[in-house]
Amino acid sequence: MTDGPFRNSDLPPRWKRYGKDLVNDAASQEERSAQMCVSVLGDLDLKAVSGMLGELRAHFEQEQMALDPMESVRGIFDKYDKSPTADLLERSLRVHLREQESGTSALNEAVNETRNELLNIAKNRIDEECIRARDIGDMSQESYRKALDRNRDTANAVNRDALRDALFSGKKDAFKRAAKNKKGVDEGPDE
Repeated sequence: MTDGPFRNSDLPPRWKRYGKDLVNDAASQEERSAQMCVSVLGDLDLKAVSGMLGELRAHFEQEQMALDPMESVRGIFDKYDKSPTADLLERSLRVHLREQESGTSALNEAVNETRNELLNIAKNRIDEECIRARDIGDMSQESYRKALDRNRDTANAVNRDALRDALFSGKKDAFKRAAKNKKGVDEGPDE
């Protein structure tokens, strides 16, 4: 008897919960999507990300014309500690500043790309944990297939606008209510 397919992984508890929800038929798609968002946001220094995004938004709303718009925002990025998320955002913003007419639209596109990449990284991370759990015998082939399918479906079903808003607002608990477990015996997944 095991404690489930994610018992020995190095995942934080929020990701382990998400993994358990993938193979739990009682967890709804909405709960899994919310838990994925809770886990993604929990991996970030959300205060720093939202601070950076707020400064970038304010900078671009001033509508200053610059020969090199990326040079004008480099100071904002330099104020914050380097992180994989900041690097993703900076690279994406650099590309979109060259392609977009306004800094605000470039920032919006960069944030959307960053959000999508964070979800893709999370999906791949859980897929790898499922493969590892199956390979060491902690997960049956049936549970493995179910987990991969549900992980893909969940990543596709995430409310991307709400996740984007949470990145800007810095609210880590934006999805906690939807991700909470049902407590009553008569409560099941919402259909």
